Amino acid sequence: MLRELLENKQFKTDFVNRFADHLNTTFAVDRVLNRIDDFYFNLEPEMPRHLQRWNLSASKWNDQVDVLRTFAQERPRYMRMHIMEKFNTGALRQVEALASTGGTILINDHVRVRDRYFQGVYFERYPISIKAVPDYGYRFTGWEGVPVSEDRREFSLSLRQKKYFIKARFERFEDPLANKVMINEICANNKRTGDWIELYNHSDEEVPLHNWVLTDGKNEFIFPDVRIAPKDYLVVCRDGSKFIRNFPEAYNVIGGLGFGLHKRTETLALFSSLGAAVDSIGYDIPPLDTVFTLSLLLPTLDNSDPGNWEQRLGTGSPNLPNPHYVESSIQGAQAQWIQIGVAAAVFLLALFMLYLRNRGIL
Repeated sequence: MLRELLENKQFKTDFVNRFADHLNTTFAVDRVLNRIDDFYFNLEPEMPRHLQRWNLSASKWNDQVDVLRTFAQERPRYMRMHIMEKFNTGALRQVEALASTGGTILINDHVRVRDRYFQGVYFERYPISIKAVPDYGYRFTGWEGVPVSEDRREFSLSLRQKKYFIKARFERFEDPLANKVMINEICANNKRTGDWIELYNHSDEEVPLHNWVLTDGKNEFIFPDVRIAPKDYLVVCRDGSKFIRNFPEAYNVIGGLGFGLHKRTETLALFSSLGAAVDSIGYDIPPLDTVFTLSLLLPTLDNSDPGNWEQRLGTGSPNLPNPHYVESSIQGAQAQWIQIGVAAAVFLLALFMLYLRNRGIL
């Protein structure tokens, strides 16, 4: 089957490059030597007893381990020679790559270059694909070392030179709606409704959320074609029908959240369809077995500050202002009416005093 597949030009190219990828990563000399050492030091405490039990030589065991090390060091060179002879690849080419903070370089859709300097060997007549993949909250800003336009995130590299150094640059990327569309309430411990997250649009414009991403760092939820009105709320939950049964007055709800929320510690982030950062929050709270929610005290506060959140017992207030906001609004209104009442009483008293004075009573 492999011989027949290698008659296909594209398969042959992919095969040669994937072989090179593995020689540069999976079977790289340093990696294999480290694995051998891991096994060696793991077994070493048991070897004296084993060698004595079977009357074996410690020096012979060490000699055999050295054979493994020699094989690991020499095998990639021989394999490259076999590949060069079989597929007429031309000369070897050295490719070095580095990604700045905030992204990854993907070589042949297989090798991920991230955080560390990469050095690999490829073949002259087999071009490799290079792709820049920004992290959420970052954007790609250009290449160094290759004559490729800065807005081109993916290209095929023909290996004409003996050596290449490629660097991808990334920068932080914040959406204009940052601090306007925000995480406002979180429920991570309600078996009746399932976990849910409420967003609030603090802006004066309707915001389309199509292809936006909500993530906890490991899992992602991609928003469908949904919108959030100005000064309004949107609830994202695991099971929409179950949620509506428990909150029949909720009016802007989407289900399908494919991951649960940790009830003690969690980090959540919201990104636009272009990957720009919109909002992020984290919490680390004491264990609590009863139903509770985390709610932002006021929609105007910085929700990245844990001090601006409160933990409340109960099922929460989806699609409604948070309890503290309601309470503070009522208290503010009461204080305002008290001030108006006092001012009115003073005004009436002044009028009465003026009347008495005009009548000569005072």
